[in-house]
Amino acid sequence: MKKVVLALFAAFVMIWVAVPALASTYLANTNSGKFHLYNCSTIKHHNAEHFVPYESRQACIDDGYIPCKKCNP
Repeated sequence: MKKVVLALFAAFVMIWVAVPALASTYLANTNSGKFHLYNCSTIKHHNAEHFVPYESRQACIDDGYIPCKKCNP
């Protein structure tokens, strides 16, 4: 029983650590010229060809993308 609880706790910690990483990832839309937080509600298909992943906000801006007004990255 103790091993199961420890395994569940370890899984919870790994998920807890991963969630902020997803939130800090950006997707730039080559069609609109805007960039979004990965979890922006305006994005319906994250793996569409016109989305380019970025790891930093500044990199999006440096490449000429403007922030989405909905998610305000």
